Amino acid sequence: MPHDTWRLLIDTAERGATNMARDEAIAAACGRGAAPPTLRLYRWRPACLSLGRFQRSAELDRAACARAGVEVVRRPSGGRALLHDDELTYAVVAPLDHPLLGAGSILESYRQISLALLAALRRLGADAALTPVGRERRVAGSAACFDAPAAYELTVDGRKLAGSAQTRREGAILQHGAIPLTPHADRLAALLLRPPADLGEKMIALDQAIGRAAGFDEVAGALTAGFGAAWGVAFEPGELADEERAIERRLRDEKYESESWTYAR
Repeated sequence: MPHDTWRLLIDTAERGATNMARDEAIAAACGRGAAPPTLRLYRWRPACLSLGRFQRSAELDRAACARAGVEVVRRPSGGRALLHDDELTYAVVAPLDHPLLGAGSILESYRQISLALLAALRRLGADAALTPVGRERRVAGSAACFDAPAAYELTVDGRKLAGSAQTRREGAILQHGAIPLTPHADRLAALLLRPPADLGEKMIALDQAIGRAAGFDEVAGALTAGFGAAWGVAFEPGELADEERAIERRLRDEKYESESWTYAR
């Protein structure tokens, strides 16, 4: 029987600035004990390219993004560029010392979240595997997140299926990641000034991994069931509290919609 209850948020599509502000707002409230551990599943509209917290914006072709109608946002987490379009994005938020997430260990938290993602993806029929520690590939200077898997990230036939990034602040863990439902390697490469070679051979979309189309709702259901089974938790659908909404509005307006944040590096 489940021994813990988490809040489940399944959101409608939002702009990039709103999505990043909402993730950070949930983490800020959770770190203060004002919000429960949360699994948030969401999507983006319009398409958006997100930069890692410390990534140089000079790696991005801003003119190409404008021509393609792709917005740009900088994440609060690290990592490299992701194109968010026709995908499911997950966010896991919990106190830093939560026992399910390694009770403070960064590597163990990645492993536990990846095991839950693995359970979910296998429910959909993906023959996915975790990248073992010590076998992760690092591509020097690459601007694209899906160019190589990091420790415990998910691959199918050696090709990266889910890209994730984590940040820890104000007493909370925030890890979010993207599962592309359909291929977009060529579109991502066109938005970078120096795209990695053969990106389409290094990443894989869910429909390629399972041999059929899977929509957002089906994948969201599989993630909810997979996380629940892997962690022994129950998920209770919920909403943002007033405090979280207020933090989200402030962060969206003052931070994530500001070019001084997006192009600070």
